[in-house]
Amino acid sequence: MEAMAEAALWFWLPTVLVPFGIWISLSSKDTMGRAFGRCLAFLGLAGLLLSPWTVPSSPSSEAGHLLGFIVGPSALLLVGLYLIAFSGNVPVGRLPKSDRRLGVAATMIGFVWFASMHWWNLTPTLNGEVNRYWLVFLPTFLLLLTCLCSGAALCLRVIGLQRSTEAKVLWFLSGFVFLMLVLAMTIDGHSVDSASFRYHLWLAGSDLLGTAIGLSISILVFGLVIYWHERGLPEPQSVNPPTGKELDFVANIVAANLGGGEDE
Repeated sequence: MEAMAEAALWFWLPTVLVPFGIWISLSSKDTMGRAFGRCLAFLGLAGLLLSPWTVPSSPSSEAGHLLGFIVGPSALLLVGLYLIAFSGNVPVGRLPKSDRRLGVAATMIGFVWFASMHWWNLTPTLNGEVNRYWLVFLPTFLLLLTCLCSGAALCLRVIGLQRSTEAKVLWFLSGFVFLMLVLAMTIDGHSVDSASFRYHLWLAGSDLLGTAIGLSISILVFGLVIYWHERGLPEPQSVNPPTGKELDFVANIVAANLGGGEDE
């Protein structure tokens, strides 16, 4: 089998199965359909994780290799942030306050895990070289996470009600992630030196800034299109006032439904 066909079968097909299975799981109304969608998503994820062994000659397998390394700490971070967010003052799905400590512990373990992947011997390496996607992922992840935590904390302080504790936690997380960024920029890692990290951090900042500018322009253009469309519409025609017969008809309906009937 040719290299392109192997990559399509063992990497790109599992990649397609993941969102396709999630879509089936979310859109299906019966239990069988949801289970089938979850199975497809799980098989696709398993195929991605196994791609370094199924298609070792394909450059695309580096993405599956990186996914296998980051799935553990990423899951801890997601679970930790979920426990922190929903153990506070939320009206729906509130968790016990004891879960907040568990969430903070899971989040810190996830951060320490990521730090070990940079400064210890857990750096994702494939065929004796650092995974090139790791060089892109870590600076982008840290920079985006510190911005998101700062923005979320600011929103909680400005528009949130009784969410000062959650805002303080998010400020702490943002400061901790920013400290990791500073340390990675000044201290060499196990396999990635500080100069290389700074280089990829500048690229990550450029990507995030370009994405933010693109989204802002898209929202602005969408708003302008809606504005000019609404402005070009004709004035709505005025409705004639109700006649006396119509008023009497409505009054009779209201009088017949006010108060309700009495129990016999």
